[in-house]
This record gives sequence, C-alpha cells and structure tokens, in this order.
Amino acid sequence: MSSFAGSQPAPDRSSSGPHTDENRQKRTDVNEKEREQLIGEWNFPEAPKVSDSFPGPKAAEVFGELSKLETPQIALGSVLPFVPEEAKGAVFKDVDGNFVIDFCSCISVVSVGHQHPKVVKAIADQAGKLGHVFDIATREKLDLIKRMSATAPPGLRDDCFVTLALSGTDAACAAAKNARMATGKNQVIAFTGGYHGVFGTALAMTTGNRYREDYGPLMGGVVHLPYAYCYRCPFGMEYPKCGIECAKYADSMLNQPYTGITDAAALIVEPVQGEGGFIVPPSEWFQQLKQSCEKHGCLMVSDEVQSGFGKTGKLWATEHFGFEPDALIFGKAVGGDQPLTGVMMRSEHREKLVLGSQPATFSGNVISLAASMANYEIMTDPDLDLMGRATRLGEEMQSIFVDAQKSVEQIGDIRGLGLMQAIEFVKDPETKEPADAGAIIGIMIEMFQKGVIVVPAGRWGNTLRFMPPLTIKRDQFFDVVEMVVDTIKAHKDALTG
Repeated sequence: MSSFAGSQPAPDRSSSGPHTDENRQKRTDVNEKEREQLIGEWNFPEAPKVSDSFPGPKAAEVFGELSKLETPQIALGSVLPFVPEEAKGAVFKDVDGNFVIDFCSCISVVSVGHQHPKVVKAIADQAGKLGHVFDIATREKLDLIKRMSATAPPGLRDDCFVTLALSGTDAACAAAKNARMATGKNQVIAFTGGYHGVFGTALAMTTGNRYREDYGPLMGGVVHLPYAYCYRCPFGMEYPKCGIECAKYADSMLNQPYTGITDAAALIVEPVQGEGGFIVPPSEWFQQLKQSCEKHGCLMVSDEVQSGFGKTGKLWATEHFGFEPDALIFGKAVGGDQPLTGVMMRSEHREKLVLGSQPATFSGNVISLAASMANYEIMTDPDLDLMGRATRLGEEMQSIFVDAQKSVEQIGDIRGLGLMQAIEFVKDPETKEPADAGAIIGIMIEMFQKGVIVVPAGRWGNTLRFMPPLTIKRDQFFDVVEMVVDTIKAHKDALTG
C-alpha cells in the first residue's frame, strides 16, 4: 500500500531493481491501481442510484416546510428539492435512501471529497480539545499559515502574510480594504462577468444582475473593464490575431488621462471566471495586466475562491498563467467541510495596515484550521497526486465533449482546466446566439432526476459547469460524462428553440 493511504510508510524504492523506464512505469501503474482502489473506498459505490419516486416523500416534506421558513435568496436550495443525510467522496445519500453524485463539489468546495477520513479525524480530534477562541495566536493557526505561505504561487511563496476571513465575500472585501490601506489609493478595478461576493465592496465588483437587483446604490469607486472572453470578444476580434486588444484597452484605461481611473488601489481578477462561465483567458492577458498595474501603481489581486486549491490541476489557477499576484483571495475548498477563507498578501505591505482594523469573530476557529490543514495534506500528497489526476480526467472529459460537438452543433464552446470544465450552448454556432437559460435548466433537471447534480453558469445562463470532487471514482466520473452527453443530445431541439 502506498504512503498516500495514510496507514503505513512508503515502500522502500531501493529494492525495486534498476531505474529503467520499464520499472518506473510498473511502479506508476501500481500506484495508479492503489490510488483508484483507495478513492473507491472513500466513496459510496452505488451511485447514481435513485428510486422511481425520487426525490422522495421525506425530502419533499423537509423541502416544503423549510421553503416557508428560509430566505428565498439562497440559490439551489430554493429550487432543488434535495435533502442529503450523508455523504462520502463525490456521493450524497439523501433522506429517502437515494444516492446522488455531486458533480459540482457543492459549488467548488469539497475538492478532496465529502467526509474524507483524514478530514473527519482532524475535525473530531480538534473538537475534543479546542474550538472557538478569540482571533489570537494558536499553534494550529501558525502551522496552517506557514503551509499556505510555502505553497503559495510565485510572488507570494514564502513572502506573504495572511488575513483570515469568514466567507468568500468577506475575503474579497478584506482584499480591497487591505489594498486601499497599502497603497493609500481608493478605486478598485474589476471585470465584466465577475463574481466576488454579495455585499459591500464585493457586490460592487460583482456584475451579475440578480445579485444587484433592488439593492442600490452600490458602493462607489469600483470600475469595470472587459474580461478576456475570447469566445465572445468584446472587441469583435479573434485570438491570437487580436494582439490581446482587451489588455491594451485595460492599459489605456489605467495609464492614460481622462479615463476616470486616477487612483486605483487594486485590480481584482479571477484567473478562471467562475459564475461568468469558467472562462479561461490567454496567459498574455494576465501578464500584460500585471505590467499595467505596475505602471499605475496598483496591486494585482487574484480571486481564487472558486478556481483555487487544486481543481484546475495546479494548487492555484494563477500558476497556469505566468504572472505573480500581489495578493490572492482564497476560500471554498481550502476549508472544505469547514468554512475558512482569507487573503494572502505580499509581506512588504504588512506594515502599512492599521493595527486592529480587521477583527473577525470566527476567523481563527481552530476546528476550521485543523480541517484546512488536513485538506492541504491530502491535496499536496505527491503519491496521491490528485491534481495530476484532475488534469488527466479533465483532458479526457474535454475530448469526449469535443467528439459530441460533431453531432451537436449547439455545443458552442468547450473550455476549462483540470476538473473545472464547462460547455457553453448556442442556438446557432455561426451567430453564437446564446441558448435559452431555460433549456440549460431542463438539462440540469433531467440530470438531477438521473441522480447527478450539475449547475449552470454564464452571463446568459447558457453554460453548464462541471467541477466534481477530485476524489470521484473513475468509473462514476465517466458514467456521468456519458450521461451528460446523452442528455445534451436528447435536448438538442430545446437548445435551438
């Protein structure tokens, strides 16, 4: 058994014979087999498996009663009559005994899977000793922040400090606040299609209509620039012939007079846009944005709440694009089964922050810190190699979708990194007119009825995003991918209408 099983030390490689390519391949094959066997043990095997009456009477009762008592502002919980009772790996078991595959990781949260044994043990062990404390020093906080710093992307690695927060929204607000203090400037630059949170400065940066509706005026000082959405270039150009026109435009806005941007503190950008539809920009865009920020004197902040922590095949999506951020916003999968978010920022800016200006009641919760440390140990385990596995599965998924595109012209764009993948649907591949959001919901509902949870995204709601836990069983993964393709084909006419 390999060291990633967590039950015994790694085998002695010295007795494995000559270090030939053949022997190395044999060891790789053995590790792969052990890895998949172990991942299987972390999951419910019988999934998807739902009854004819799914979601079932018990779920209907809980959903019906709770829908009258809880705010309608929540997202899936307002429309999806699903009531989980247990979870393992990538699988939920609901109150009626149905087994449902979570193909969205609870919106990019449980990257190491639900109830990973190592995380469960860390939570249980810590809960028996110490839970909530003031936002003061603990050994657990020190250990985690040192691990974060050591594994941060270039530019922050071993040269950052951490502000812990309470949610992704809270972390985005903290990043903007820190940047303003550090630079002495005021404005924040964000991007069309972006999502950073639902109140305060974070909501002002977020552009989704439903998050802003009937809630104004929003906080001032936020300016939006066009995101590098190559499939729908805002300048009507085509990559790479465009010469990265969107980056040139951003530079002109930041560094020419009479643009209205005179004192930007931060440019906050998602390396892979999440709610916007899993959009992956060219590397040159980020690199040129960084140069423009340096000319202006503002900080470049990477918001990795949704894209971060392994799901793109690297610990931080920023690492795919060859730029060094001044700060990074983290959350979701870093805490996983426990909430933990925050900001990593270059050490040089620490002395510029006001002492005692950012207290946060639950930011140092020791149980959350213990869970996060376990997540780090799992995600960065070189033998388990979840990120390498995510890269390989993502490539195979894209290949299957590309093949399906040959017979389904409504598949307009296929994009993503690792296990952060998406399909954008159109009515016509030539005009790229977005498919109706209702058609995408129809696919989502049919997938749910088959026992799989997938969720939409995109500016028009015409994109399906896929981000399963990195510990999903291989056979379940490909069963779901095949199911997605079959369901899309069955909905071809609805996508066109």
